[in-house]
Amino acid sequence: MKKTILFPAFVYLIISCSSPLNKKFSEEKAEKDMLEIKEKLDSTELMLLAGTMIRLKLQDKELEGMTYQEILDDGKKWKTEQDKIEKEQKKLAKKVKNEEEERIRILSESVIVTCYKKGFSKYNYEDYITYKFAIQNKSDKEIRAVKGQIEFTNLFGDKIKSLSFVYDQAIQANSEATWNASTDYNQFNDGDQALKNKDLKDIKVIWKPEKIIFSDGSTIE
Repeated sequence: MKKTILFPAFVYLIISCSSPLNKKFSEEKAEKDMLEIKEKLDSTELMLLAGTMIRLKLQDKELEGMTYQEILDDGKKWKTEQDKIEKEQKKLAKKVKNEEEERIRILSESVIVTCYKKGFSKYNYEDYITYKFAIQNKSDKEIRAVKGQIEFTNLFGDKIKSLSFVYDQAIQANSEATWNASTDYNQFNDGDQALKNKDLKDIKVIWKPEKIIFSDGSTIE
């Protein structure tokens, strides 16, 4: 009875010991060992084993004395930790993205800025691109100042030019204001050339609000 019980364990011990994964890593025999190990592992585990060997080497870890199984186990543990970190990073990125989208939504619902006329002028031997902006206060409070970015793109959404936009005059609640502005024209700048030469009907005007200051001292940003 004892022989019957011990025999399977004995066979398992022999098979276990003969597994190439139980060999200790040797720089000289590594190439030959990996050919044997290749027959025992699927492609995913084989790549993980090879990658772990490289990683540990770069970390100046001593591989001599470790079995290939121990190296593989180290790789599995490292991968589990990395998967956990990646999952947390994705969760954080999603949270921040949602918060950013909500912030922009609130800002956009409070004020809208658009360019309804664009031109070109010369003054004192200097060239300028001119703009007429319309600013709509959609909130129930008086706005003291607005800050953001105006981006001009072609009809395909390719960026032509971006302008910093700051308007610091009061706009009554649920009302509109207009503002004339200009920027220096650089004939050697592709964005300036495209903006000057394109009709406004062939340009998309994108308003990207950043901060609103209300007359009561409250802000949205």
